[in-house]
Amino acid sequence: MKAAIINQFGNPDVFEIKNTEKPIIKSDQVLIKVKAVSLNPIDWKQRKGNHKYILGSPFPIILGYDLSGEVEEVGTEISKFKKGDLAFGVLDNKYGGALAEFAVGHEKCFSLKPKDLSYEEAAAVPMVSLTSLQAFRDIVNLQAGQTVLVNGASGGVGHVAIQIAKMMGAKVIAVASSKSKEFIEQFKPDSFIDYAETDVLKMDKKVDVFFDVVGNYTFPKTKHLLNSEGIYLNLNYLNSLTKLPVNKFHELFTKKKAKSFLMKQNSADLKIIADWISEGKLKINIDKTFQLEQISEAHEYSQKGHNKGKNIVVINNSNN
Repeated sequence: MKAAIINQFGNPDVFEIKNTEKPIIKSDQVLIKVKAVSLNPIDWKQRKGNHKYILGSPFPIILGYDLSGEVEEVGTEISKFKKGDLAFGVLDNKYGGALAEFAVGHEKCFSLKPKDLSYEEAAAVPMVSLTSLQAFRDIVNLQAGQTVLVNGASGGVGHVAIQIAKMMGAKVIAVASSKSKEFIEQFKPDSFIDYAETDVLKMDKKVDVFFDVVGNYTFPKTKHLLNSEGIYLNLNYLNSLTKLPVNKFHELFTKKKAKSFLMKQNSADLKIIADWISEGKLKINIDKTFQLEQISEAHEYSQKGHNKGKNIVVINNSNN
């Protein structure tokens, strides 16, 4: 099978398009014929080697987690899928493995693709939607009437987080550059802050959740913006671990909390998200689409962090 492979960590030009062995599934796994893959910050961070001390360096590595495609084969323990099903999801292997013609994951990774979504649109959905849903529902227990600040509102997670927070009855303050204001306004945040014009740390509003998607703030610096039992939530999990002692110290003197988390593969949550999309409640925006042979260009563009929504890599062309 054709795949985008790296044999060393580094810049976007480390990718090579090569033929390699098709994955062999275990009894509790599903093999997907990949149609499209979406890029997330974790992908280029792993390409740079940011996670090598945790995940190792098992070269050659195939990156990528989000995908959509067709079920090619199922293990003997699989009950929810059969060959020919159209699926989407987020892989649970060390480095993913989606940037290839075939990829493998456990049953919990996938759900049936919404019929009204193209493969490209479906591939854009999983990680950002699961992250936002699980963050608000499971980590901060977001309640109707509370106020959420989304820092990095125009990106993949950001524009989805606005919509899910609004669905949960929260008020949303969206933080991004003025270039993204028109894009963000379609998701109807309650207010917008251009970080270049306004210092977020000096705003006169209090929030219940400071959702730091970008990860360029800290709990000590944002604590004064939180309501009495407010939560600072940072998506940069590894960075949050290094700041844990400082955060715990600051929590000693207040009911305010600093939290971080890692998204979990969950087919039931994917089904919830698929239903929202089918009902028109949730929209995932695609910024740019690349071919597999353009993977270096795709990573370079995504790493700049100026995209509006998600970037897609097409593996097998299809309009279905």
